[in-house]
Amino acid sequence: MTSQAEPAEQRQHKRYQVPVASFVAIGPHNSILGQIVDISMGGLAFRYMDSEKPTDNSYLDIFSTECDLCLRKIPFDAVSDYEIDNTVLCKVVDSVPPSFRAMKRSSVQFGELTYRQRYQLQDFIQINDRGEW
Repeated sequence: MTSQAEPAEQRQHKRYQVPVASFVAIGPHNSILGQIVDISMGGLAFRYMDSEKPTDNSYLDIFSTECDLCLRKIPFDAVSDYEIDNTVLCKVVDSVPPSFRAMKRSSVQFGELTYRQRYQLQDFIQINDRGEW
């Protein structure tokens, strides 16, 4: 009788839940604003209303309304971007035009961070940590 081992976790960094009021902004004029789903020292996942496709911007800003810390110009590479089910949102938010109702989830991996950015990211996670994911 053979038994199969559980697949090993491939993530290098623990993911943490953050408050609902934690956001990421991408684009030349922060044209894409998303709500952070989880974050780690290696990257983050966020959801956003698909009003426009994320462009090849190489920097993002991270902020939370619950703390006074804002991380700016964080380099990143897109890992995934896909549509998610948002039927609950569409029932609640009737005033949102149909073209904005498509919700997407995107995951990014941080690029090379400066010492200051790593320090700020650690602070952001520590201040906003709502538990491991």
